[in-house]
Amino acid sequence: MKTLRPTAALAAACLLSGCATADAVARRDLEALRGEVQSLRQENAQLLRSVDQLSTRVDALAARAARPVGEARAAAPSGAGPEVAGLVVPGGLAVVKMEPPRSPRSPPVPTSTPIIEPDVARLEAIARKSGRDLASDADGELKGAQRREPLARAHALEDFVARYPRHPQAPSALLEAAAAYSAANKPEAACRLDRRVIDEYPACDQAGDALLLLAACEGRQGSPEGERRLLSRVVNDYPSSPAARRARERLGTIPGRPGADPSPDGPARSGP
Repeated sequence: MKTLRPTAALAAACLLSGCATADAVARRDLEALRGEVQSLRQENAQLLRSVDQLSTRVDALAARAARPVGEARAAAPSGAGPEVAGLVVPGGLAVVKMEPPRSPRSPPVPTSTPIIEPDVARLEAIARKSGRDLASDADGELKGAQRREPLARAHALEDFVARYPRHPQAPSALLEAAAAYSAANKPEAACRLDRRVIDEYPACDQAGDALLLLAACEGRQGSPEGERRLLSRVVNDYPSSPAARRARERLGTIPGRPGADPSPDGPARSGP
């Protein structure tokens, strides 16, 4: 049981000793102490009831545990809960005996899901775009690459040719990328792309322009013989092209042997 707090004991002692001069604050404290005493009494009463209930249950369980299992079952009332293996089962629960299935050979329930392989041809047909769609995508990428700054434009155009090497504009894209490299002060990269046009697209309409640019690369590298050879090839292979006219003008300014055979790299062509 709980006891009164020290403050409550002091207040009671003060009352017994005649503390009649308490002011308003003391009276409020007294009322609070009285309420606390009342609350403690209620808690003590509740604790007493709980202790009595627990004691009753302990006594009942102890009496059942002291008797044999068979005697306990015979003495148990009909409405009481059953006991299993000497354990007391609360009255609110029931023990249910499960019976085995009547048909021991019942068909098993299928638990696996069959995996259906997709049709490869159908998947390829779905994934493959039409020629018109591919051309539209390529044209969009080319226009997007051409709108970039010089160095970024050169990289984007190279990527475009790598993705669409058979595109009709692939040689022009390489030449445009070479010009962008030249504008970005990267002449070696520009010359590399000019040579790619000759090596990878020798029959394209831009081959004469690529040879003319490649000849300029030889001249910048201090090779007048290489420049003369490439210019003469432009004149022999593409005689009626604007590139051939510029090549003739340049040949007249290069010192050397103007009468030598200028085109050992390949047979002459009548025109583009």
